[in-house]
Amino acid sequence: MHRQKKYRASTPGVAWLLSELQIESLYGREALKNLRPAKSDQLEQLRQSLAELEIMVTAARNDKSFFDQAGSIFKCLRYINGSLDNLEAGQVPDETELLEIKGFAMLLTSLKNWYERSGLQLPSVSFSDIEPVIKILNPDRTVVTSFHVHEAYSQKLKEIRAEKIQLENCILQCTDQQKRDELRDQRARLVQSEKAEEHLVRENLGRQLLEWVTRMRHNGLAAGRFELLLAKTRLACQFNCTCPEVFAAAEKVPLRAEEMINPEVEAILASRGKQFTPVSIELSPGTTLLTGANMGGKSVALLTLAMNAELATLGFFVFARRFCMPLFDFICLIAGDGQNQASGLSSFGAEIIRLSELTALTRQGIGLAVCDEFARSTNPSEGSRFVQALGEFLQQSGSYGIIATHFDGIRIEGAAYYQVIGLKDKNTIEEHTDRETLLQKLCEKMDYRLLKINDDYQVPKDAMHIATILGLDSEFLAILRRHYQS
Repeated sequence: MHRQKKYRASTPGVAWLLSELQIESLYGREALKNLRPAKSDQLEQLRQSLAELEIMVTAARNDKSFFDQAGSIFKCLRYINGSLDNLEAGQVPDETELLEIKGFAMLLTSLKNWYERSGLQLPSVSFSDIEPVIKILNPDRTVVTSFHVHEAYSQKLKEIRAEKIQLENCILQCTDQQKRDELRDQRARLVQSEKAEEHLVRENLGRQLLEWVTRMRHNGLAAGRFELLLAKTRLACQFNCTCPEVFAAAEKVPLRAEEMINPEVEAILASRGKQFTPVSIELSPGTTLLTGANMGGKSVALLTLAMNAELATLGFFVFARRFCMPLFDFICLIAGDGQNQASGLSSFGAEIIRLSELTALTRQGIGLAVCDEFARSTNPSEGSRFVQALGEFLQQSGSYGIIATHFDGIRIEGAAYYQVIGLKDKNTIEEHTDRETLLQKLCEKMDYRLLKINDDYQVPKDAMHIATILGLDSEFLAILRRHYQS
């Protein structure tokens, strides 16, 4: 049987979040593995998924025990598809398989009852009634989680076991060795009869359970979807996330992101006693250029944008105060040095491969292209030409593109321009302090917010100032200043 490959996140932030999701059962992990981003023709399905998540988030925020009540069930839920496959193949179930099926039926019945009491009524989650499975595997009135081939299933089995007990008592009381051996032979024959009768009982149980296989599979899938929804809900409540507003790509609405955060970076900063600066930006179809000082957070801003856009397509709430976007057909991230030692590709070679993928994608639909310092690893003269060409290509592609660059002179007709505000109060940072303190002060003085600018911008040149503050060799700085003045 063909098994779908696990979803591979387009952005590091989403990969990190998916690995952090609290999912206990194999059914939930299967649902996560089958997660796929919605495409432009699946707008209504995505909106329904987000509406369901909004219902869940509201319920969780109104009931502090919401996660405990449902979550405890998934911790105990075993994956029984192998046992169900064997039933459908006509195999006689063994006691272990019958125990698994009984436990599954009891847990899913509890989940179904809790779900119905909760009043959630989500269109994508419905549970079939499989309580009769419990009755089939629990022939006496006392419902227990264990399973054995009960005498209530067969009068003949009851008689064999009664006779076996009598024989065992006789064996214990018998002092004649020959007589004891004869009794043991009788018991061995009874044991074989007992096993044969138990096999018939299990065979009959298998036939009875066969008609419930489809409903049990349905409930397993529903449980997986629901557990994934619970994990999304827990994430949204933990970080106070927002439901994204998603529109048809054909409407060409701007992508508007207000006060986005990146939870992975935020966690790292929090461990160092620092805070993440929320980022806001607006992208229209075409190209947006982003410039800014070194250490200004351009890469983090781009990764945060791409991460939240990808989360929206996956039916998650986003890490922003407000987030509106078209439903993209693709999200393409070209970031990092792209070095691939295994294939022997250089950094620039890897970027060109990724660029080829991007150009092909733009001809298949409307997407979001996020390019961080494209062509940084080639010489500046050629690199700036590549960035200029990429900007012009994205401007006419119909997709939404944002390019962070350090290159001067990039001008794209009709493009939008943003700049990281960068280092403020530059002259208040004392030189010749210890390096750790200087770095801390630099971070404190850096304004990571994005500011929309016009097309006569200049790429910020804070590099020499930062180098001076950090105590670069004075002889080297003297040479460097001459080149700045020339």
